[in-house]
Amino acid sequence: MQSILLLVPFLYLCAIAFPLAIVDLREHRLPNKLTLSAALITISCLAGASALSGDWLAYLQSLGAAAITFLVGWFLAAKEAIGMGDVKLLVSLNAFAGYLSALLPLVAFTAAMVAASVVGAISLLRRRLTRESSIALGPYLLGGFFLTVAPSALSATAGVWS
Repeated sequence: MQSILLLVPFLYLCAIAFPLAIVDLREHRLPNKLTLSAALITISCLAGASALSGDWLAYLQSLGAAAITFLVGWFLAAKEAIGMGDVKLLVSLNAFAGYLSALLPLVAFTAAMVAASVVGAISLLRRRLTRESSIALGPYLLGGFFLTVAPSALSATAGVWS
């Protein structure tokens, strides 16, 4: 049962990843309907998984990752470095990653920022962007998350697959 509760938020994030990426690329925004529901589903399912397993340390890591993400993200959004939609998306992504490993949110975020920086630099060189342009960060956040978290998530839910 614990594996199913871990699988639910992961599958939900998989289901909304493509629509989120498309909306962000087109409109430079991430809809609250999807980002807030992802956070609610993730935090609720992780609480249930912790209750079943008795592993409250993992849940505290998850809540810590979500709280730090929100606080730092709120500061960055106030400085217009990122959008609040990105912050809300990161809360659910980092809560899930933090449940699996305390360092996984940092690894996923680093992978996302490296990918966004490389694509941004190439776009600047090709003159498709200017230094004042903004890029849609959501697809990179989702890509970094799935690239780094999917192996851990799939092994944590291996019981469901067999």
